Parts: sequence; structure tokens; C-alpha cells
Amino acid sequence: AFLPAFVYSLKMSPLIEKISDHKDFKKLLRTRNNVLVLYSKSAAAAESSLRLLSSVAQEVKGRGTISWIDCGDTESRKLCKKMKVDPNSKEKGVELLHYKDGAFHTEYNRAVTLKSMVAFLKDPEGAPLWEEDPEAKDVVHVDSEKELKRLLKKEDKPLLMMFYAPWCGVCKRMMPSYQQAATELKGKYVLAGMNVYSAEFERIKEEYNVRGYPTICYFEKGKFLFHFENYGATAADIAEWLKNPQAPQPQAPETPWADEENVVYHLTDEDFDKFIKDHSSVLVMFHAP
Repeated sequence: AFLPAFVYSLKMSPLIEKISDHKDFKKLLRTRNNVLVLYSKSAAAAESSLRLLSSVAQEVKGRGTISWIDCGDTESRKLCKKMKVDPNSKEKGVELLHYKDGAFHTEYNRAVTLKSMVAFLKDPEGAPLWEEDPEAKDVVHVDSEKELKRLLKKEDKPLLMMFYAPWCGVCKRMMPSYQQAATELKGKYVLAGMNVYSAEFERIKEEYNVRGYPTICYFEKGKFLFHFENYGATAADIAEWLKNPQAPQPQAPETPWADEENVVYHLTDEDFDKFIKDHSSVLVMFHAP
């Protein structure tokens, strides 16, 4: 396909596939299962998006495909009409749509940044990045071991670091309180977060004893002192703890549920099979203390 002169000056990534024919587009969707398509009202309108998408394409090479359809040229206009896409109706004259397993999946409506777009294409059905939440603007988001070391070296204020995984339910429940505390304590303390689920962070997990998510570490002048283990904490609880940070206190062992007075029958390895066989209908809760 003919590419406008500015595209060459941009050094648009050859990984971005310029499509103008409907059959070619159908073939693309048939042969690739993870495709992000930039529709533009003109070549000029696509310019800034193509710069960013060239970097994204490099980062997701082998995992996702990026395509560009210029609805401003005659041939591509027919394709846009067939796909019922009109970038002229958008404020910036561009629209980003995602196709998965050969069919339309969703409009891309997350942050238009390299990090967010790469994360989306690596996991199109995953949750948005924590830093995309406007309520988390005062949490310091750390992306690499190098950034973590730099933060610990330069930061003089007491620092609380949440090491988390994006799928972790406890993390998600705690994040609103954590980010509220980050805003309320801004200037006195630093609250930071780092997604360390990836295997590339094994050294960090080993160094700070990250055995589950979240693991929250307290630092003073770059030195790790304690873990914070109140995972049901409110913003006020976090603020109160930071006034007098201490190592977690040993907890008194809980009374086993089976030893409490209740009408639930508590099954064991020994009687499980017999109990299920002797009763026509059984509702079983498998649980951990």
C-alpha cells in the first residue's frame, strides 16, 4: 500500500500492518488472534498515534498485532464503511478497536501510553494497570528493579511499599485504602506499589521475603525495617501505624472451627467418603483457617 511521506520520516515500524482491502483485513483477523486496529480520518490525524504504536508494536512482537486503516483514502473508506467505523466522529479523528480470535472484542479506552497499551495487548481481558486509576495518582508506581533501587536511595521520607500481583483479590480490596492514605499522607510519607508477579522480579521477591500477595514493606532512608500485615486496614489504620511502625506481633492461634459450638458437621479425611455416600445431598465448604 502507498504510505504518506511523513510515515517514512517517522520511521513507522514495519510491524504495523497498513490495510485498505476488506479481504486483506478479514485474512488478518483470521490468521492473528490479538489485533489492535488504528482507524484514522486521515493520514495526518494518525501521525502521533503511529509514533506511539510503533513503539508498542516492538514491545508486543510475537504476541499482538497492530494494524492501521486510513479511512481518508478512497479504497480504505469502503473498508471503514463495511466495518461500521467512523473516526470522523471522534475528537482527534482516530479510533482504536481491538479484535480477538477473529471477531471484534472491545474499544480501547484505557490510557494512551506505551505501558498501558503494551499491558493491554499482553492481556486484553486483564484489569487496567493500578496507575490508570485517577484515585491512585499519589501512589508512587514502580516498574523495575532499577526504579526501586533509585527510589530507596533518594527518598528520605518513611516509605511503605506494596508488592502485589494484578490478579490478587486481597490486593484489590486493599488498594482503595492504600491510595487514600497516599493522598492524605502526601509530603510526610511515601506510599508506593510494584507489580512483582512476573518471573523477572524473583530477586526482589527473595530479598524482601515476598511469599504471597500483597507483601507490604516499611523502609526508612532506604533500609527495610518491618512488614505491615494488616490487610484489612483503612486509610486511618495505615496512618496510625506509620506514626509508630512496629514489627508484626505474634497472633494468638485461632480456635479451630470444628472445636467451636456449631451445627455444621466437620468432615475429615477419614469420614469424608462415607459421609457423602450415606447422605443423598450434601453441601460442602472446603476452607482454610
